[in-house]
Amino acid sequence: MPPERETEAESEVEAEARAALSSQARRWWLLAGGAALAYGISLRQAPYPDQAAAKVLMCALLVLATATSRQTTMRERGWLGLALAASAVGDALLALPQLSFSFVGGLGAFLLAHLAYCGLLVPLAGPVRGWRRVALPLLWAAALGAYAVFFPHLGELVIPVAVYEVALCLMASFALLASVPGTAAAVAGGGLAFVVSDTMIGIDRFVGPFAGSGYAIWFSYALAQVALSAGILFARRR
Repeated sequence: MPPERETEAESEVEAEARAALSSQARRWWLLAGGAALAYGISLRQAPYPDQAAAKVLMCALLVLATATSRQTTMRERGWLGLALAASAVGDALLALPQLSFSFVGGLGAFLLAHLAYCGLLVPLAGPVRGWRRVALPLLWAAALGAYAVFFPHLGELVIPVAVYEVALCLMASFALLASVPGTAAAVAGGGLAFVVSDTMIGIDRFVGPFAGSGYAIWFSYALAQVALSAGILFARRR
């Protein structure tokens, strides 16, 4: 076989392998969405044995989707995998309220997750255009307002929660600025959904529980993780 034909055949094999891995990543991502829905439905029975394991399943499946993706760079897979793994640790800790360090440990795990998302999103940031010029200052103003509401109830968590709020808003800001072909809306929506979910956690814990809080918090959080992952894994790269 001529060298040109051999090169073409090798390229076709590599393309087929990448396509197979991309299809596998999509299946893991779809399973993660199903796991998120199943866990949300299971909250009717909460608390129940092995709830922490059930809660972690979504992020675990998203880690598998990330690991099998070949539409992403190694850097993107590394940062996204770290963000999802840290989120899984946070999910497990928050699902074990009997542990004395449940909330603080979960806060620390999700702080790491937001920093990892920042590491992922910073190189993807584009210019501030259109509605983002309005969304960014509104995001920070809303975060400052929420912190002002939480402040009288924070006690020893005044500084940790402030640090967490800054990291959360940085992550959401970079998500709004992310320039990814075809999936920028998913990344931006995922970042904002994370802010909504965490704000509801703060209201529920520091201000007072509200009806349906468990469902609202979980589904907005699940939307955030699934959308952010999709925005990176399925961007229309060449």
